[in-house]
Amino acid sequence: MADDNRRFIVPILFSIAGIIGAFWLAQSLTRNVANFLPSFDLVEGVQGSMGLDVNFILLVLFPVLLVEFLILTMPIGFFMLLGAKIFRLATYNIDVMSIGKGFDWIRIIKRSVIPALFALSLGEIVISLLQGVIFAVPEFQPGDASVVYRNLHPLLTFLGGLIALVVSVAVFSSTWLLNDSGIVAHVKPDHLELRRCPDTVGVGRWYSNLVGGFGVLAFPITMFYRYFFLKFQVVSFGFFEVLTSLVWIVGLPIMIMAFIIPMIVINELTIDWTSGVMRGIAKSLGANEVLLEQVRKVETSVDQEPVDSQDYFDSTEQRDRQ
Repeated sequence: MADDNRRFIVPILFSIAGIIGAFWLAQSLTRNVANFLPSFDLVEGVQGSMGLDVNFILLVLFPVLLVEFLILTMPIGFFMLLGAKIFRLATYNIDVMSIGKGFDWIRIIKRSVIPALFALSLGEIVISLLQGVIFAVPEFQPGDASVVYRNLHPLLTFLGGLIALVVSVAVFSSTWLLNDSGIVAHVKPDHLELRRCPDTVGVGRWYSNLVGGFGVLAFPITMFYRYFFLKFQVVSFGFFEVLTSLVWIVGLPIMIMAFIIPMIVINELTIDWTSGVMRGIAKSLGANEVLLEQVRKVETSVDQEPVDSQDYFDSTEQRDRQ
């Protein structure tokens, strides 16, 4: 058990460093904006200065994510399983498969990447569509535009990503549970008689690919829009400014990942119980225990050519006629 828990050391240190860095960076960006816009109220629904708005989001977020993870992961996982069973009923069986137990520290950190990209992409899209609704739009002098945008843009992206984490964690934590429980969808045997390749995929993997694909596609588009298209309308184009934009594009996902990793660690600590419950739910919906059939190489002799399947069936039919 002690050796197994050692895999949490690096992710936890990564998370602590990322969260501390995120708090420090948010405060620094807030001070820089407040120097030019001292009366600016970023979140109009929260009374107080811009600094209080940022602190409120940072302090409230983690307890909200924790409660959400503990309460909603299992119910959302159930509805995902039910949805997969209904919408893939014609072609796929939903069953339970025994899977490996290994999950090292590298995989824990990698598991946080796609949810972070999804949260940042969703946050950017919502901020753009609801401009002035979630975060207020500041009014400033034209001469202050470049300074304000250098600090306000990354702050808005970061805070928008944190708020969108509420959605991201709710969706992806349920896919983790489904994946770790070994619940799979596989093509029904009668469909394999058609011209169709065998297909076995985890139900959680199917959902995470579906939702994660949006994040992977939308992230570079939304980041380019904010940190190149919008930025260089008010900031002079130059090597340093391009480098700064690239640093934000790489660094912001790392900070968001730091807030996701604690949920992944909790998932790992509770997976023996939660996976058993989820497997039981799957069986109550009609799932059976199945075994993974290994794909094996067809052995042929050096002097013998592989037999074409159509030639084999034709020769067998001719032999039967004789």
